[in-house]
Amino acid sequence: MVFFEWKDEYELGLPDIDLQHTMIVNMLNELHVAIESGDPEGIVEKILAKMLLYVDEHFATEETTMKGLGFSGYNAHVVEHEVFRGKVNALNERHQLGQSVATDELIIILINWLKIHIAEVDQEFGRFVHEQSEQSRKSYFSDSTAQTHGERS
Repeated sequence: MVFFEWKDEYELGLPDIDLQHTMIVNMLNELHVAIESGDPEGIVEKILAKMLLYVDEHFATEETTMKGLGFSGYNAHVVEHEVFRGKVNALNERHQLGQSVATDELIIILINWLKIHIAEVDQEFGRFVHEQSEQSRKSYFSDSTAQTHGERS
């Protein structure tokens, strides 16, 4: 049984970024399986390692893409990433110091990131990319039509 399902509404239409976003859903399901099977102990370290990888690799991918496309919300978006990175690093530090990190705490953080950041904040970037693509498409076809009809040299 799947605890959390990926929904089309989470997609930005950017395959690399969308694939990375599915990692959040995968982590939620791994946590759920571990809890349901009565073996939540070993999963915390595994999920924290994946979360650390996610904030490094995914944020780099997303931020590079945003900057390269000239996304006006880039700076605010980076701030949100840094706040989440801080939460993940704090959880990992607690765990490394032998302090308890509850699976429920990880689930709440991941669900909030998925439902608030990915499903809402990231969608602004997705709309920007689609608008840019649409403008490029219209420009390309209007230029091609003009050239076909001898309106340009």
